[in-house]
Amino acid sequence: MEPSRIDHLKRGVIMGSAVGVCLGLALGTYHIFRYGAGPRGYVSTLGQYMVSSAGSFALFMGIGSAIRSEEQPKNVMWKRHLEQHQRFCQRGFANLPVEVLERKRWDRKVVGM
Repeated sequence: MEPSRIDHLKRGVIMGSAVGVCLGLALGTYHIFRYGAGPRGYVSTLGQYMVSSAGSFALFMGIGSAIRSEEQPKNVMWKRHLEQHQRFCQRGFANLPVEVLERKRWDRKVVGM
């Protein structure tokens, strides 16, 4: 069974928040080394960077994943599967393309299409 749009949204939020936490950790650490922690302290400054970065990445990745997901009815997917299976059975193994290397000239040609 194919995942729904909500499942895609959840997966995008999880991936976005993971990327955001890592990026927030890197940027927050750089900011603390460069400018100091400020009046709130190291942990609070780093936590603010990580939470804000994770939130923004999660929002955009979740929306993007939900937009790009494609839900197809089962009957359309089943019909497509049957068409592909029918085409494969009609073609058979004898009609598969075979690459032949000629002896005298090292040219390749495709036989059987």
